[in-house]
Amino acid sequence: DINAIGGSSATICPSILPPELVAKIDFSTDGFKFDQFRSYWKHVSDDADGIRLLTPHERQLISKIIASHKKGENKKGENSMKQSWRGDISSSLETIEFRDLPQVLSSCGSVHRFSLIWERMCANNRLWDIVRPRVDMTNRCAYMLKTFEDRDDNHMHDISKLPYKLINPSEKVDVWVFGIFIYQLCSGGNPFHTGYQGDLRGVDAYSRLHHWNKVEADKSIREHIQDPLAQDLLRRILLPASERLPNMTAVLRHPFFSPTSTEAERYLEKHEEMQLLRENTVVVSKVTGVTSRMLEDSMEKYSRIAFSTDRIAFPTCFVVLPYGLQLDETQNRYCAVPSPEYASCAERLGKCLLEINKATARMSFWMRMNDKIRDPRNGDNFKSQMQEWIKRARVEPCNAVAKEIVKSLGLGPNYALLCEEILAFDGSISKAKSYMKNPLRAARKAIGQNADSLADMYPSLNLYLIDEDTMMPSYVDERFSPYPLRIHFDKSLFKNALLPFINIAVMKALARGRFHGLAALLGFPPSFIIPDSWKASEPGLLHSSESSDSIEEFVLLQKVVRKDDLQSLWDDASVNTSYSGSRSAGSYSDIRSFSNLSLHSSPSIDLSEGDPVIASVPMIHLELLFREFDPDRHFNNLRRVSRGVEESSPGLWTVNETINDLHEVMELADIEDQLQELMLDYEKKKNTEIELQNLVQRKKVVKMQLSRQGFPFHKEIFHSKDSVDEEFEAQVPGDNNAKTDPSAGEARANPKPTGELYQDDGTKIVTHRMRYSDPDSTSDEGGEKKKSKKMRKSKRKFRPWFGAC
Repeated sequence: DINAIGGSSATICPSILPPELVAKIDFSTDGFKFDQFRSYWKHVSDDADGIRLLTPHERQLISKIIASHKKGENKKGENSMKQSWRGDISSSLETIEFRDLPQVLSSCGSVHRFSLIWERMCANNRLWDIVRPRVDMTNRCAYMLKTFEDRDDNHMHDISKLPYKLINPSEKVDVWVFGIFIYQLCSGGNPFHTGYQGDLRGVDAYSRLHHWNKVEADKSIREHIQDPLAQDLLRRILLPASERLPNMTAVLRHPFFSPTSTEAERYLEKHEEMQLLRENTVVVSKVTGVTSRMLEDSMEKYSRIAFSTDRIAFPTCFVVLPYGLQLDETQNRYCAVPSPEYASCAERLGKCLLEINKATARMSFWMRMNDKIRDPRNGDNFKSQMQEWIKRARVEPCNAVAKEIVKSLGLGPNYALLCEEILAFDGSISKAKSYMKNPLRAARKAIGQNADSLADMYPSLNLYLIDEDTMMPSYVDERFSPYPLRIHFDKSLFKNALLPFINIAVMKALARGRFHGLAALLGFPPSFIIPDSWKASEPGLLHSSESSDSIEEFVLLQKVVRKDDLQSLWDDASVNTSYSGSRSAGSYSDIRSFSNLSLHSSPSIDLSEGDPVIASVPMIHLELLFREFDPDRHFNNLRRVSRGVEESSPGLWTVNETINDLHEVMELADIEDQLQELMLDYEKKKNTEIELQNLVQRKKVVKMQLSRQGFPFHKEIFHSKDSVDEEFEAQVPGDNNAKTDPSAGEARANPKPTGELYQDDGTKIVTHRMRYSDPDSTSDEGGEKKKSKKMRKSKRKFRPWFGAC
């Protein structure tokens, strides 16, 4: 027996099947698979083709006649019965005669035999209507259900000949079917275009089901489901298999089935917040290239990655300071208020944040190094090469060697300064040995130590929202705004719930303006002089406003680092449990960097992101914080800007003045779009011309080669001039002489039948055939060519038959 879903013996309803049960065949690459499918189901499709020779009315009449004769309503003899059922069927046929039926039917000698074959063909016709491929000629592909033959009255077919892999039964399939049932109950319809019998209508329905994803699900659910709890449940069920809830137990735990629970209330509050978010979002249809990069580099995007959530109803770009800020009217920006708190911690605050970023950079570098060393094929060679680089670094400039190492690791040139630091200083500076042994543990230790140092600076927490356009604290008169949010200090809350957001904001600020960007983020005045302690962290400044790759990588690495530290925060909703901090990674004696690389083999490191529920803990606590301190969703008058209305569209939070400026430059953005399209068309045209010239040149070369081999191009069937050659001949390199030298062009157009061929270097080729010669052409003594004119039959002119009229 075959343990799979989609057997022909079961009743199949396509409209409730999950996406993984739909296969796609691309004709341009896998056309042979379509033939495999048709061959496998040929016994079914042949019967269906035979049935469809008849009209629906004829099929109905034949079925009635067969049923009548099988019941023995005709009490005549065998011969008369034979004539009777044949005659009855023949008289019921409207478009064909009895002998025109498929041979398996027309050759039947008894009504019983006819009945068996007829029932089989009708069953196969119904089955073929379900399993037949839906062909999309526009996109040159076909969709079909992943079905197979398993009926008792049919011999088992070899499923290895099917062009797709069958799907085993699983609870995830049951979860999807249950989700369709809930969707139909709440909306009165199906997410896909279906018929009254539950069949998918048209190739578009099959295509949509096959390509179903989270965005499509969210759009359909938001448009057709009103119940917020049902919306949230279906967003977790009607997804591709890899993202779907695993079983019905997880489904039944959802608040949809306990609407009076505390968790259900939280879901309803979240739904209301998302409604308010949509009202607070400004959609800008056209933006310039710079604005587009800013939207793609938004804090919202990184928060979704870091905290495993896709529905964020509030700004996540903020900074928490141990001192207050005030408006500097001359600079029109928030600046730190001179105070003992500010003076004592300003430099240390930035230093700790930079060290956390640098520890993540070191972790990124050594993770890549760890992969190279542990490579089973080239690891030993890489270690040997590293030893050579270390020897060279003792006598050569470290920057040149660092660039070679970074390149061999597949890292960008921005890592060169970090690698140079490792080569130039001993292990007490670069911490090379601890990172070499276990990058994750070393980074966790460094980040934990700096997080503890940061926490010691805070007598209280002052949370300022950041304008993502300027990456500086936003200002609103405190008489009309709850900001800054003044929160009672809690070390666990700060380290585990707030600091992860601050670290991402620091990365964005460093990408925008390096040290000065960080100073502006922390509210330092423009006169602030970058201290030397900050400059020591320069090797960790890997971020750039031109690319978000390094920030995305750092966000993921920090997510891995803190996954073990969030459990206590998850267990204690009040965030009162003290945080134990990072465990010690041990101490190591100072070494020159890389010196013992070949002796240390880094253990396998768990880089999994962990449970997404645990990863979302900081987001949950930030959500509760905003509900408590900003219940009216004031958000310091910041508004969200996005390019689309979908919740998945990236957005950033900024002030109304910036939004008005975005509307002002929409014409400029439209011009940029048009220029981009024109540039693409220009490049495409240029590439087409180059390809065309190459093909024309190639054609000439091939013809030349054939001519040298004595190919009979003198025959009329080969002698016709191609219009493509005529139009583009002048553009092909080497043919420009025809423009400047008329005689050269005429000589090539009318070659003399000398019978002599030459190679490219002028060497004469002797052949028994004449090049471009014509058997009907002759030459007189004056060298003039005479050619008898022949007219092809297709070219002769005939007098029209109506000419006599």
